Amino acid sequence: MSRRLDRDTRELFRRFGIEPNVRSDGWLDLQLRCLVRLLREIRAEAGSRTGIPWSRQWRAWRLGFRSRHAALYQFDDGNAAGYVPCYEYAWRCYTMNGFWNPIVGNKLVVSQVLAAHGIPHPRVLGIVSHGRPLPPGPGDPAAVASLHEWTADCRPVVFRPHWSGDGQGVFFVRRSRDAWFINGRDAIEHDVADLIGGIDRYIATAFVDQAAYARAIHPASTNTLRVLTLFDEEGPFVASIVHRFGTSRSFPVDNFHQGRGGVCAAVDSGSQTLGKAVSLDQHNCREWHSVHPETGSQIEGVSIPGLQKALEGVLAAARCFPEATCVGWDLLITDGGFSILEANAPPGIVVSQAHAPLLADPRTALFFARHGIRGPAKAVAS
Repeated sequence: MSRRLDRDTRELFRRFGIEPNVRSDGWLDLQLRCLVRLLREIRAEAGSRTGIPWSRQWRAWRLGFRSRHAALYQFDDGNAAGYVPCYEYAWRCYTMNGFWNPIVGNKLVVSQVLAAHGIPHPRVLGIVSHGRPLPPGPGDPAAVASLHEWTADCRPVVFRPHWSGDGQGVFFVRRSRDAWFINGRDAIEHDVADLIGGIDRYIATAFVDQAAYARAIHPASTNTLRVLTLFDEEGPFVASIVHRFGTSRSFPVDNFHQGRGGVCAAVDSGSQTLGKAVSLDQHNCREWHSVHPETGSQIEGVSIPGLQKALEGVLAAARCFPEATCVGWDLLITDGGFSILEANAPPGIVVSQAHAPLLADPRTALFFARHGIRGPAKAVAS
């Protein structure tokens, strides 16, 4: 959001013949977007079937939290004051990045910026506009993008909306000779053509193979780290790291947010290892997992190779968007390094608080306080 000129700066503009910017700073637009986000949170809560006793739901609402999140955060432990409240965050989150939200949230734009700075990310094969496959850039004027070209190497192609979150709209297409597959299910070419022909504003990227440790835990999904970066006067810093793993409920993605079915593990950046994973069952009760609940593969104590280098890459990416002060990065560790799959702005923070309250860190707490967000005045009594 633009800043109004002070008297001295206005005088300098006048002296040197600089035309002042008299356009609106967009305050009302941003507040309306925040209001929409808040109303969506309220609507989601009204339509949820939590199975949580009314007394606990009321205590959560009174302090500004959705009841599902209260179950995850375990307020009975007396630690509610350290958590960023759901409704307060929804009301203010869009103003943190302002009009950089649609820039950072656009997967095509982010991929082009990362490519320009040499930061690893999935190779963009093309885009889909009004059902038409198109090249991602100028390239060869004679080149014609097509689904057959994108799938020629028999590897999956990932299709994602330019602007989306929570794994919504994501699907995978793979061709093996004359056989086609959508999300691993048998399909015919006509099915794929109809699917592509019915979508708009999509980006098609090459599939990135995850590292061996992640494949061992849950091979059916791409299992990503969610890294929350904040930007203050000293520059960008990592406020939270968690590792998501898919399940049969979340397939084909690993989403944990909104009860999608995945599991979320804590990450110790010092030792570069995974802690226990958490999930919410169908009754919104928190469950802990030292091993993956479906594959039985070990989670707790597993090392994440190259984590420190990957986090340095995320901070480099954050510096590419200095006015986007709050971003959630989806990071994939590979056998040879890392790849930044996408950025989320404004990010959902439920997964970031699944294991620890964000406001427990003084630097993070100061960042949110400067944006008008503080934890509840007092914790919920059990």
